[in-house]
Amino acid sequence: MASEIISEMDSEFHPEKLLENLLPERRSEIVEELDYDDATDIISQLPEEQQQEILEELDEEDATNIRTLLKYENDTAGGLMNTQVIKVNEHLNKKEALEEIIQQSEEMEEFYTINVINDQNILMGIVSLKDIIKARNNVRIKELIKSDFVYVKAETDQEEVAKLISQYNLTSIPVVDDQMQLLGRITFDDVIDVMEEENTEDILKISGVSEDEELAGNWKEAVKSRLPWLVLNLGTAFLAASIIRYFDSTIASMGLLAGYMVIIAGMGGNAATQALAVTAARYHTDLEVQALMSVEQDYRSR
Repeated sequence: MASEIISEMDSEFHPEKLLENLLPERRSEIVEELDYDDATDIISQLPEEQQQEILEELDEEDATNIRTLLKYENDTAGGLMNTQVIKVNEHLNKKEALEEIIQQSEEMEEFYTINVINDQNILMGIVSLKDIIKARNNVRIKELIKSDFVYVKAETDQEEVAKLISQYNLTSIPVVDDQMQLLGRITFDDVIDVMEEENTEDILKISGVSEDEELAGNWKEAVKSRLPWLVLNLGTAFLAASIIRYFDSTIASMGLLAGYMVIIAGMGGNAATQALAVTAARYHTDLEVQALMSVEQDYRSR
């Protein structure tokens, strides 16, 4: 129960602080109940000394997997992935593959696709559990492989990963290194938070607000992050006011112009809002195109 609560906590509530205040036995118990990617996200927020302290409390397998994930930046596919994957060798037959899947799935809550590898752990393709079950008893897994699959490199930006999963309606996506060796997987629920973070970041950027500003943050930090944009807007407002003042006598002699000024200001605000909406939409469209081009380039290089 405690591990579920910690894994669902937003980073702004600092779940790592909870781990700091627990007894070592209880702390290691909670960390071992977490998925490797969730545990890594939380532990990475702690100082190096405390990270090592927690890792030494874990069993060797858990500590090794978390150390592997800590090598990657948090905003990359490597930092987002889970190293727990279902993988079978391409040379196995149906019965052998099913036995392997059953054995590997005992420690996994859920899985969606089966990754097919060769003897060097090179990812050859993917296959669904349904296809394996429906196949003939003497069939080899390599005969069932879907070779036109989507994958990402460990260094791929998390936003591009989210775009690919959304674009292709994927339940999970494999993560590989430069030699196409299978490293892990990213599921659709792993990128939900990423999508929310990126959308929030984009909205803040086009609004001139720092992405580091929190709702209940320090007011001094809020002023510091917003002041440059406010000063810029104030400068343009003074410029507009000086132009209006230059035509002060004209406006005084023709009162109708004063009414038009309000209309023009209102239309300008509406046009600016529409421009922001179109810019944000175009920004996300461009990202999707870039993600698709990246995948196509990877396919051609294989």
